[in-house]
Amino acid sequence: MDEKVIKIVNETRWADGQKVRSRLEDITYNPMQIQEEFIMRLIRENANIEYGRANGFEHIRNLDDFRRSLSLTTYEDYTQYIRRIANGEKNVLTAYLTEHISTVDGLKQLPQSRWSVQTGYDYGFCTGFYLAGHHGYLTEGMTLNLIDNSIERLPSGMTVGSLLGRLLFKRDIDNDQVYVIPVDVANLTSRTDILYLQALFALKQGNISLAICDRYDYMLELFRYIEKHWPKLAEDIERGNPYIQPDPKRADTIREVMEPHHIGTMMVEQLWPGLRCMMIYDVDNLSASFELLRTYCGSNVHFVFTGICSPEGTFSTTLNLDDPQTVLIPDSVFYEFKPKEAKNYNQLLTLDQLEIGRSYELIVSTLSGLYRYKTEKTFLVVGRYHDTPTVIIDKDAGR
Repeated sequence: MDEKVIKIVNETRWADGQKVRSRLEDITYNPMQIQEEFIMRLIRENANIEYGRANGFEHIRNLDDFRRSLSLTTYEDYTQYIRRIANGEKNVLTAYLTEHISTVDGLKQLPQSRWSVQTGYDYGFCTGFYLAGHHGYLTEGMTLNLIDNSIERLPSGMTVGSLLGRLLFKRDIDNDQVYVIPVDVANLTSRTDILYLQALFALKQGNISLAICDRYDYMLELFRYIEKHWPKLAEDIERGNPYIQPDPKRADTIREVMEPHHIGTMMVEQLWPGLRCMMIYDVDNLSASFELLRTYCGSNVHFVFTGICSPEGTFSTTLNLDDPQTVLIPDSVFYEFKPKEAKNYNQLLTLDQLEIGRSYELIVSTLSGLYRYKTEKTFLVVGRYHDTPTVIIDKDAGR
């Protein structure tokens, strides 16, 4: 791959990230002003759609009207609407163009408007690229991509599947230029086939500076697969096959690293010396096995925990390397919060009323047509960035 092209793409990523980070700096100083502007614009621009007319959006004049007029909702309140949106109907839940439908646990489907997809890209990808670039870790290397990007296109033109996979296609030019693993690998039906090709392409390329994955255990699974199958992979790289050109020199390097390697120990720095940063999206499920991933990576690899996001919305975004604490995004969704200990939803709080050290269940209104929606997510407030709360997932929420 042309190193000049890779450098240009990475510099563009960093520039995009700088713009988003600059916006985040501004909006976190007066988050409630941004929140009120957000919800009133949402109500105003959706007053003439079906859901807006049915719920009297035209009569809502302020935040109190909004909270008084609309009841709380759950997924079951939207299933009929979502089915119609998937069939191509417009102006049902939102006036904004629906671009994608995310699948959740193979059962739920949630529509994503164009603005919601862009917000996810800005705060889920660009802020991570900014942080990696700010610390000099984006560099001229390629990106090891383990995000599930298997999506399908409906007759209406919408895509269906993983939201993170959809975000990869926001800049199609990047796909063939900087990603080590071709994006269509995820469309294979066999997990074994996918793992083989991921390992083959990853080992073949020594010039990697960044890795991204939607589930950190996918990265762990890849490393374990390489440990078990490296002799066959090195042989295929040496001889070449229908997927890659032969590269005996790279095959020799792999053998030199892996022959003395001990299972479960550091290998990343030796196989990919330029890999200094990983972007991790699975912040909901970080566990003890994440420490094993750190062991494979060694002390020279840093982590960007990209924030708390789901098909319901992009809620928080990263601030610092190696820090799972992320800041709520004032212009992403409108937030309401039920204190964890509260017996009912009668006294919901707004973003400015949260207290450090307390946990809250999250209710959101979004750019994709969810209104006062119970996410069933519980956050623990751990600090503030400017005047905006920083949060982590409350691991004790279900206990």
